[in-house]
Amino acid sequence: GSLFVNDSENAALAQVSAGLARAKGFGGKGGDGDQDPFRQAEEGAKERGKGLWAFSSGGKSAKDASANGAPAGKKKRRGGGAKKKAAAAAAAAGLVPVRKARLPRQRKVVQVGHGDGGEESAQDLMQAWQARNVAWVPAVVESVGNPHVLRVAIPDPPAAADPLVLANKVNGGTLGAGGAKKEEEDAEPMGCRLATVFLAGVGCPLVSKRDSPGVVEPFAVRAKVFVENLVLNQDVQIKFEGQDKFGNLYCSVQREVSGVVVNVAEGLLKEGLARIADWSSRMLAPMAASRLRQAEKGAKAQKAGVWHDYVAPAAGEGFDSDGVGGVFKAVVTEVVSGDTLVVWVQKERSERRVQLSSIRAPRLPSRANNNQGDPWAQEAKEVLRQKTIGKEVTVKMDYTRKVPVGGAAAKEGGGEGQQQQQTRTLSFATVLLGEQNLAGLLLARGLASTVKHRSDDDTSACYEDLVEAETKAQKARKGLHSGKTPSPPGRVNDLGTNGSLAKSKQFLPFLQRSDRVHAVVDYVLSGHRFRMSIPKDSLSVTFALSEVRCPGRGDPFSDEALKYARLHCTQRDVEIEVFDIDRAGTFTGRLHLPQQTHHGKRVDFSQSLAAAGLAKVSGYGVPAGSPLVAAQNRAKAQRVGLWQDWEEPTAEDLAAAALAAQAGADSAEKVREVETLKVRAVNVVSGGLFYAQRADDQTASLLQEIGALSLGGSDGSNNAGSFRSGEVVLCRYAGDGQVYRARVESYDATSKMYTVFYLDFGNRAQCPAKDLGVLSMGMQSSAPLAFACRLAHVKAPGLEEDYGYEAAEFLQELVGRGQTLCAAVEERVSETLAGSRKPETVLRVRVTDPATNDDVAIEMVRNGLARVERQGRFAKASEAVKALRQEEEVARKDHLHIWQYGDCGSDEEDGPAWGSRR
Repeated sequence: GSLFVNDSENAALAQVSAGLARAKGFGGKGGDGDQDPFRQAEEGAKERGKGLWAFSSGGKSAKDASANGAPAGKKKRRGGGAKKKAAAAAAAAGLVPVRKARLPRQRKVVQVGHGDGGEESAQDLMQAWQARNVAWVPAVVESVGNPHVLRVAIPDPPAAADPLVLANKVNGGTLGAGGAKKEEEDAEPMGCRLATVFLAGVGCPLVSKRDSPGVVEPFAVRAKVFVENLVLNQDVQIKFEGQDKFGNLYCSVQREVSGVVVNVAEGLLKEGLARIADWSSRMLAPMAASRLRQAEKGAKAQKAGVWHDYVAPAAGEGFDSDGVGGVFKAVVTEVVSGDTLVVWVQKERSERRVQLSSIRAPRLPSRANNNQGDPWAQEAKEVLRQKTIGKEVTVKMDYTRKVPVGGAAAKEGGGEGQQQQQTRTLSFATVLLGEQNLAGLLLARGLASTVKHRSDDDTSACYEDLVEAETKAQKARKGLHSGKTPSPPGRVNDLGTNGSLAKSKQFLPFLQRSDRVHAVVDYVLSGHRFRMSIPKDSLSVTFALSEVRCPGRGDPFSDEALKYARLHCTQRDVEIEVFDIDRAGTFTGRLHLPQQTHHGKRVDFSQSLAAAGLAKVSGYGVPAGSPLVAAQNRAKAQRVGLWQDWEEPTAEDLAAAALAAQAGADSAEKVREVETLKVRAVNVVSGGLFYAQRADDQTASLLQEIGALSLGGSDGSNNAGSFRSGEVVLCRYAGDGQVYRARVESYDATSKMYTVFYLDFGNRAQCPAKDLGVLSMGMQSSAPLAFACRLAHVKAPGLEEDYGYEAAEFLQELVGRGQTLCAAVEERVSETLAGSRKPETVLRVRVTDPATNDDVAIEMVRNGLARVERQGRFAKASEAVKALRQEEEVARKDHLHIWQYGDCGSDEEDGPAWGSRR
């Protein structure tokens, strides 16, 4: 039969006229071949050199024509060369235009994934078009495999360098003299390449699988029909987005329909016939990926296609159900980094740590990155601190993630260490300050980047807005996108380290004369001690309130005082008045909170602590009618905090207190309470000093728990130099091969050895890096089990003195057998012991052995290995000191050990006893 287009045009005749088919049957029986329209059309195609007849008149043989794609078996037209020469001569004379020799349209198949030089690879094709700065390449879709896999014909890249000529060639036209378009038969045809491309950013249900032939996934046929109806055998535009590791081409494909440009991937997502493929969506521009996510979001809302059974997660799903899980109000108390906050939840009366959803800020310096940090990390943290600290925000929980604890060292450890690796759950949320999204604020300033989520990942509820904010920052070249590195911070004088007392005294006059100094609180050490920086003077100092004292660690209400100080002072801009400096180099004075005002006046933080009942007035110069004393009196009247059990003294109590104040040192000694402990000596340092542990079940349980830990299978080669001084680690002891808690004191890069102090036994050792491992945060924060004890009222020779080793060995015999001892604590003092850089609390004790009732100090003095202190604090009234002096006199007369040559000790120490006259 015959097929007619528009009721008049014969489709077969059009094919023959274009040289795309041959006429058959003409010139035979029953017909006039000369008048046959098909023969006339074929002859015309031959004359014009169209299609199959491109080389039939070019003066080549049929064999040559067949080699170039022309049909073989046809005889060469005679006289073609003479005609061509005549035409060229006429053209030279200006009589007729020159006809260009036409080339056959070559179809070259691109071998995707094979770029070894034998065939042209997809990479070559993509680079060829990208080199000509053509974003959208014209193509024709020849077939559709799976819905997201297309077979397309792509024209050869033009060789023209001029943008106008290049654009004209890409669009199928040529430029003639005067801008007139040449006739179609004069245009030089362009070759094409066949390539298989994948739609970037989406994945569709599969019509066929290699591993499961004949299995069709739901909605796969519908998706394929949608793509075929849209682009099959149609002119489209494709944009090369990238390649995967197998060399497959991923492209964006669009087609103009009725003047509207339709993106194929976006259309599939809107119909619910595809899902976002996150790994390939990363090839797309941020705005293009955002449009795809919006299309998928709309399909989910309409439950279209593959989302027909989709159920949107409820707000706050997976979080606490006590009213503070999904959405809650909180106050920002600390900015940990550019994407991490600590907030105070009033309803819970506790702090929460949250991460900003779907963004990642530059990392701050840490052990994981060798204390280097990323550029713009400090800037991101500072912007977030200035915007949010101390302010109320709205927290909308989005999702959670579980991450391993312990860093790289824990990850590399195999075996049991790998099995014991702990994880922690991170909570990600959208945090709003008023109506402003903090994540969007950081992205708009170029101080963070969005996270590229997988298709099945939970994301921020406003992820598309975040992507748009990041795109604007990229275009404006802000922050991270500027290609610049921020100027490094200036050098800071740290006056809070050990040995900085002399340097602190140099700055004291300047701070005293400055009246109120602006500072930023970096850390809260206790209720009344702070670590802060003074930006104006580039100082980092330790500061303590001079007029109040909060409970010490372990005392009642110490935790409440610390929380109160953290809530009101951490990372706040404050003003301080410096009065003096103590012996440890800590500046003392007052602290004012400018942001907390009462009728326009700044609040003294000491008064706030006293009014809350979390501190007691301790300053000697505080007048009785000062606001600080008035605040403490209000706390007493309300029975809050430290004063909850306080009772107002009666007249009899006041009289008794007056009598007690007049009593001398004798009565003070009689009423003094002595703390008694059951201990076990674990390490003898010298003849008068040893480390002990409490002899109770809690100590034994913690030691057993630590002994069950393991360093894992890592060889420790990556630990060299990775542990900071002062860090608590898990360390193997060479004496018994067991692991114990230890504190890193120093690292020798030459020998690659760490000097560590075993917290639970009081001894030091040098260990290689392989014997150290990361310890969990819970174990690190537990208090050391070993504490230093010094025999009260006596002094034994040091190890470097005569009879020093004999005294230490004798003390080891008395207390070092593992027996339980009874220790009466006389006082607690702060000393810097030999080998230590920091002062530590030392208990001055009287030790007795319950099994023998022997007093250790008396035994030491009796054997001439210790002597009585000349200036003991309780030397006058103590019965124990009198007994020691009697034993000392006997040892002196017998010239035992240290008394071998008579009196020992320095002249300076032989002064009068405390409280006596010369």
